[in-house]
Amino acid sequence: MKPRNKTERLVAELSAKLPAITEKQKQWAKDTCFEKIGYYNKGEVWCMNCGMVHEKTVSPLGIDLVGDETVCPHCGTHLKLKNSRKRKSIERWYFTIATTYRGFQVFRHFIIERQMYKMSGNISKGYEPYFSINEAVQNWISEDGKEYIMARPCRPMAWVYDAWDFCKPMSIKDKVNGRYSYSPDKYDICSEFIYPVRGLIPKLKRNGFTFRCKGISVNRLAAMLLTDNEAEMLIKTKQYNLLYAKSIRGIPQDVKPSINICNRNAYRVKDASMWIDYIQMLLHFNMDTHNAKYVCPANLKKEHDKLLKRMNREEARQREIDKMREALGWEKTYAQEKGRFFGICFGNEDIVITVIQSVAEMVEEGEAMHHCVYACGYYKKKESLILSAKDKEGNRIETIELSLRTFTIVQSRGVCNSITPMHNEIIELVNKNINLIKKVA
Repeated sequence: MKPRNKTERLVAELSAKLPAITEKQKQWAKDTCFEKIGYYNKGEVWCMNCGMVHEKTVSPLGIDLVGDETVCPHCGTHLKLKNSRKRKSIERWYFTIATTYRGFQVFRHFIIERQMYKMSGNISKGYEPYFSINEAVQNWISEDGKEYIMARPCRPMAWVYDAWDFCKPMSIKDKVNGRYSYSPDKYDICSEFIYPVRGLIPKLKRNGFTFRCKGISVNRLAAMLLTDNEAEMLIKTKQYNLLYAKSIRGIPQDVKPSINICNRNAYRVKDASMWIDYIQMLLHFNMDTHNAKYVCPANLKKEHDKLLKRMNREEARQREIDKMREALGWEKTYAQEKGRFFGICFGNEDIVITVIQSVAEMVEEGEAMHHCVYACGYYKKKESLILSAKDKEGNRIETIELSLRTFTIVQSRGVCNSITPMHNEIIELVNKNINLIKKVA
């Protein structure tokens, strides 16, 4: 993209004048970015540092003496062993160089690639690794926190979002909506490897910039610190987890006063997401969020889970109230649909079976019997008639569902959906008196 204003033209001009990466920086990247491992297979170790192959010492019984580590005799590197039959290894990593140039804070992101090959044959032989280092992105940040991006174009590869085309020169790129955005994209490179010799503009030093904030790209962090006083406060009080949460999803306004309580009591928030949820639950229950006893718990998970259980109970009660209100609204409809069956009663010396005559009675039935006759809304079912079987003392035995379409018993359940000793007798009684129901159906 062509520069559109004076500052972008200046950045494009200064980018071309940046010094090339030095041999010392290249060597640091080669030594730092790749894990020191050796691939072990059939008594041979392929060193991923120098590329050479050597035999691994074993005892006469075939037991490895070195264990899970060994030392390469060619380069002297301590290697962590991994079982693998690999014959080719290609690795790529980002590394970042932080520097300043003409008043701008510049973060230069490079990709280092290492290619290694192993020849097969009677005697395995490895080749020296081949390294390539190319610059992909430059983040230029001015003192007022505005960010300008110089980057390579990307090849159109659907499965790779950062397939940089190193054959083409860098040019000005744009952020979301043309301004800095907290949403991550391919120009926000969160590199694990930062060159140890770092240059920072004075305002960033003053505002407490550090490379210790894991998970936040350095350019995003720098822009936040230059434009947001709250971010500056969080980084100076070492609330790195809260700063990360702020960069990802923001911190709710009603939670922010509690951060000051944490800072006064030297309390470091280790799990920002859980702590924010915990504070919002404290606010929900009108608990004192200015009291360090609540805001700075020694065991955050325990206190969070305690409030969560309380909130779940409250929500369950509210759902029950809402369901009861809905059920009461069905009383008239239930009476219209099933009223003709009210009053039907039959039984024998031990059992009395009656039709449930209201939704409120169905609520009592469900609570007493601990089953779902009310919870699952059987009062809404037009083709089902619900009956209750009780003993002579009025104790509930089973709840019966009868189909008004086929006049057969769908189910008959005791407490907690059990089958009682009187189950067969109840079924026989209903079938014997089914004509009483058919007459009014």
